[in-house]
Amino acid sequence: MSMLAQRSAGRALERGEARRSVRELAEARRNERLTHLIEFLSAVQEAERVAVDRYQHNLADEQWTARSRQVIDRVWVLQKTIHVLCTPEVGKAAHSLASAVQDVIRKGPEDPGEPQDEKVWAHIRPSRQAFLDLVRDQLS
Repeated sequence: MSMLAQRSAGRALERGEARRSVRELAEARRNERLTHLIEFLSAVQEAERVAVDRYQHNLADEQWTARSRQVIDRVWVLQKTIHVLCTPEVGKAAHSLASAVQDVIRKGPEDPGEPQDEKVWAHIRPSRQAFLDLVRDQLS
């Protein structure tokens, strides 16, 4: 009886440790995803600034061109990371946002009227909002 009780207690302890390990791993993965999501949003914000510099402040020199290429590359690398780490829905939303940012940098806002900064933000806003809403729901 004593051995049976010890064996049962040992198994219960192992199951408890396994559950704790699973929770810790899930939390670590959540934190990793959150870190990459924040990095992606930071890159998108920088890309918005690049677009505003071009279309609001009429910058188009070599320095701006190099900066725009660098920020677009960073956005796409981070989007691919999100694709690997997050759900397919979040990956698709990140792809849509990255595409919107790239389009507005390369082609400018659809409406050429003033003020251009607001036109840039209006172009990006729908995909950014969809991404943020989806991420918020996924992280809850």
